[in-house]
Amino acid sequence: MFKGRNAAATILITALVIRIIIAVVVEHQTAQAGRQFLVEGDANGYWELAERIRSGAAYELYDPPRRILRTPGFPLLLAGAMSIVGSSVFRVSLVLAVVCSVCCWLTLQLGREISGRRCGLFAAGLAAFSPLQSGIGVQVLSEGWFSVWLVAAVLAVVRLQKRLRRSDVKLSAREILIPGLLTGLVIGSGVLVRPGWILFAPLTVLILFVGKRERRSVWACGAAVLLGTWLVLLPWAWRNHGVCGHWVYTSLWSGASLYDGLNPEATGGSNMEFFERDALMRRMSEYEADRYYRAAAARYAVENPGRTLQLAALKAGRFLSLSLNDVTFSSPWIVWICRCWYLVLLSFGVIGLRYSGIGLPHLATLVAPFFLFLLVHLVFVGSVRYRLPVEFPLYVIAAAGIEVVLEHFVLTKDRSRGTGQAG
Repeated sequence: MFKGRNAAATILITALVIRIIIAVVVEHQTAQAGRQFLVEGDANGYWELAERIRSGAAYELYDPPRRILRTPGFPLLLAGAMSIVGSSVFRVSLVLAVVCSVCCWLTLQLGREISGRRCGLFAAGLAAFSPLQSGIGVQVLSEGWFSVWLVAAVLAVVRLQKRLRRSDVKLSAREILIPGLLTGLVIGSGVLVRPGWILFAPLTVLILFVGKRERRSVWACGAAVLLGTWLVLLPWAWRNHGVCGHWVYTSLWSGASLYDGLNPEATGGSNMEFFERDALMRRMSEYEADRYYRAAAARYAVENPGRTLQLAALKAGRFLSLSLNDVTFSSPWIVWICRCWYLVLLSFGVIGLRYSGIGLPHLATLVAPFFLFLLVHLVFVGSVRYRLPVEFPLYVIAAAGIEVVLEHFVLTKDRSRGTGQAG
């Protein structure tokens, strides 16, 4: 069952077919609703930025213009897709379906690195059939593209750990620094899609120390990771310095996003009405408005610690929800499917944690993105949407749990049956 060479190809083709079918359904629903996108808001901004990149226009949105609103990672992908398939949202969504299938392939590779080929196949299968991953991957939203870079970064860190823990070979400086630099380049590319991912670079350095006695090589590798991340972000920061006079390595939207989660009207979800109401961009620069909202959010948290903790609990609930937060897309059958899916996934994940024997260094790498984003979204607004990219490494743990169950029940019975026939 697991030895066929076509197993991986079958899973990946199935993942692509599922996403193409969903893209067709989404296209039909948006056409009926008379909208350009199923999920309006962020998608409109990403699309306009991509069109501006493609046409060579200034990278900015709105009036007064906001030039550092979004990092360019996802608009660049959209612009590239548009240059190939045109400005059809449906055709671009088909490109995104292919991108998400690549993420399934990366998940397969990650599972193989952690626990072997069979674990990789199970992990890829979970990624392929995940209902929410399949649905969001074809939307004009950054989650699918970010997931590719996230899984690639986790895979690179796992391979770094294996390299640093080899006791049979003394590694040269080149064999340490180049893989570390490449890992940093992958992490930095993910930051250009999702700015909050920048925290994974220093977290990677800490992860590399887990279970490692010889520290000098880890320090060198960690420095290379940070350097690689910085090098990817440098051109964007250089451009931003020319625009606003400050070295901005991510974006100037984080201040308003932070205030969205910490203000007198906050509920744990997103409601940016205050931004239009305040109209700070009419009298402040983009940089000044960002700093204003950062300070206002910090002041609110200090002055209202009880409410801040209450909001953190609400955000955690939204982030950890077993179904969609938005009631617009939560019909009873979708809620039922999602809850059943996550309960099964959680069960296998617990088994994988308890019985699979995944080593602590690799386990720390797999769960780090999840806890990093959970902590980030205890401060910013919470949503299931922000959790979806960090689920992919967790599929490997659940896949290891599936392996444990199969080996204990199914494969044991098969061996016993074979022994009985031989007798």
